[in-house]
Amino acid sequence: MKKWLSAAFLALFVFGAVMLASAAAKDAAAVEVNGNVLASVRPDLDTPVVELSFQEVTNGSAHIRLNSPEADFYSPTDFPWVEGTPLIDSTVTIKDGRAAFEYMFPIRGEYAMTLDILDEAGQAVGTQELTINIHENPNEVRNAVLFISLLAAFGLLCGWIFSKRRRRLGCGLVELQV
Repeated sequence: MKKWLSAAFLALFVFGAVMLASAAAKDAAAVEVNGNVLASVRPDLDTPVVELSFQEVTNGSAHIRLNSPEADFYSPTDFPWVEGTPLIDSTVTIKDGRAAFEYMFPIRGEYAMTLDILDEAGQAVGTQELTINIHENPNEVRNAVLFISLLAAFGLLCGWIFSKRRRRLGCGLVELQV
């Protein structure tokens, strides 16, 4: 019984130590993305400057990995071969707690960005995972709604014309008498 109790205590201690270490690493690598610029970005049209603010690192570098949104069966995008692929695998320099890069996001959706942050000496400070949400181009949404509305109106008009012509010609159902 004592062996089980000491093994359970040891496992709980190791679990707690790992959780504290991962929480400390996340706090040391706190990063913020400037969302004001990205809120109005249109996919495949605008090239915004993605600005990153690092709270704990003033100078150093960050290795960036950006992955495109995953494929969605119900709402595919304009470029299906881009969905779910890695787009950026690069390193940017951190100066005065800030880093920036320009990128034209090819499709709408939620991009996953992973940052491996290094200080001036090249020592790993931590890893941060961020999401960047790019909305659909409002003009494309308006054009799609307009196109579908025109198709529906055309279909209703054609149905009304053909049914009126059919009644006028007497092509309705004929009742069989036995």
